[in-house]
Parts: sequence; structure tokens; C-alpha cells
Amino acid sequence: MAARPFCAAAPAPPERAGAGPGARVAGAPAAERHLPAAASSALYDIVSGPFRPSRILGVSPLAVYLEVEGPHEATVIALLARDAVRLPNGLVLVGTQSVGPFADVAAATSVRIGRCSAVFDGPTGPCTVRAGRWWRPPLPRPPRAERVPAAVAELGRALRGAAGGLPGDAVAALEGDAARAGAAGDACRRLIGRGPGLTPSGDDLICGYLLAARHLGASAAAAALAAAAERAAPATTALSADLVRHAAAGRACPQAVEVLDALGGHGPLAPALEELRRIGHTSGTDLALGMLAGARAALLRPRPDDLGRPR
Repeated sequence: MAARPFCAAAPAPPERAGAGPGARVAGAPAAERHLPAAASSALYDIVSGPFRPSRILGVSPLAVYLEVEGPHEATVIALLARDAVRLPNGLVLVGTQSVGPFADVAAATSVRIGRCSAVFDGPTGPCTVRAGRWWRPPLPRPPRAERVPAAVAELGRALRGAAGGLPGDAVAALEGDAARAGAAGDACRRLIGRGPGLTPSGDDLICGYLLAARHLGASAAAAALAAAAERAAPATTALSADLVRHAAAGRACPQAVEVLDALGGHGPLAPALEELRRIGHTSGTDLALGMLAGARAALLRPRPDDLGRPR
């Protein structure tokens, strides 16, 4: 993919006449705030296009989740502090960052995204997050087929007895090949939207399966599960449904990509898995458990030299 251009044609809103950056103006309710950011290349069409109305889905100390009206369907953007987990749909603050950079955003009365900016209007004054550059969600390296079985076995041992956000029998919904008739739909009915929070545990399991199955060659299983998850999307949150779509396309946070790399025979698994499992209360563990199921599904595929042999 060609490098994305800067959004030089869309200048940030100008300062009020006679005021330096961040200065109060007599009679103005509050100073404007301008925050520089870098946007995921996966968001290029939405962020660089015309202004579109948006709504706030949720606010945390390190993130603001926004749903943006698109020409065909809504898109979710994660406005992230610099040290937040870098989601593939992230607009990430850069440069010097204050503690609690989103303290004013929760009270915003309107939000719009476009022209490489996210503009929040509220009682504390306008705040503009400006995307001055782009970043690409990382991708794992091509797997080394001869090393995959040992890496998958190691992951299985490391996760033995691991507790995610759902009972152990929930993971059983993903066992086997999701490409077999009815399996993907059954798994999504049992998992999508199951669990608390903006990214329910069941959805994290689905994301992990999609990432590993796609990366390790179980493309039919990944495609079947992705299609079933799309049909089941109304059962979960907008943010989680969007992250499932990114996983179906092979995009994930860097910690998940490191585990995929290790499963493909590039680098040690243990430190990558430890970093992944630090995400959220159970999100990282749920992702890892889903990856294990997807990797095992990939190992079920017949190897080229097995094709044509009687079974």
C-alpha cells in the first residue's frame, strides 16, 4: 500500500485573532485545545474525508471510543493516549501528554470527525485532535511451517488452566474446524456479546481465533467465522464488532501480533504471551485462548503431502 499523505490540505482550526496557542480570549468561554495525533492507516477514508457526525461510546482515562457515521455503515475510532494499548482503529495522541488527557471530552455536547481532525465541542471549550501523520497496524511475519506445531503445543501448555472472562466450556465452542457446516454460526451464537464491558470476552475469543486461523493458513475456517460474526454483530457493542472486523482482516494490537509471530516460529513465545495477558482484566487471556483454538484448527488442515491419501 502506498504511503498515506499528510493532511496538509486540511489545516487545524485557526486560533482566535490576537491570541497565541492556548490563550484565553476576553469574552470566550474557554481556551481552545489542540492535541496532535497519528491515525491508523485503516482509518484513512473516514479520518481524511469530510466531517461526519459522531457520538461517544465510552470514555476511560486512556481512551475515548467514537462511532462515526459513514457513507454505508458506522465506523468506530479509538482515540488513544500515547501509552494506551494501540488498537488497529486507533487515533493516537503524540508528543507531550498531560495526565488525564481526556478529562474534558466526557462532557462534550457534540463530536465530528473529518479533514484529519476530531473536534469536540463542550462547556469547557472546543478541543481538536489533529492527525498529522499515519501509522500502519503491525503484521506478523510469514510463519515457518515446520516450527508451528511445537509453538502451538507450547502455547497449549502455557494456557493450561488459564481462566478468561467466561467459563471454561465457552472455549469449547471454538474447538475444531469452524469451516465445517454450521460450526461458525453455532460458535458466534454462543460467544458474540457474551461477557461484560465494551469488548466482551466471547468477542475476544473470536478475535483470537480469527487472527491465528488466518495467519496460520486455515483461511476457510477464518472466513466462515468472520461471516458468522458479522451476522451476529448486532448482539455485541459497536466497538467490539469493529475490532472483530479488524481481526478478520488480520489487524490487531502489537501484543497480539507478537504472539502470532511466535506461533509462526519467530521469537520466543513466553515473553510475548506475558505481555498479551497483561491487557485488561481478561481481554489478553481471552485473545490468547482464542488464538490457541484457531492455531489448533490450522493444524487440523491436511498437509499438501496428505492430500489424496485415504482417510
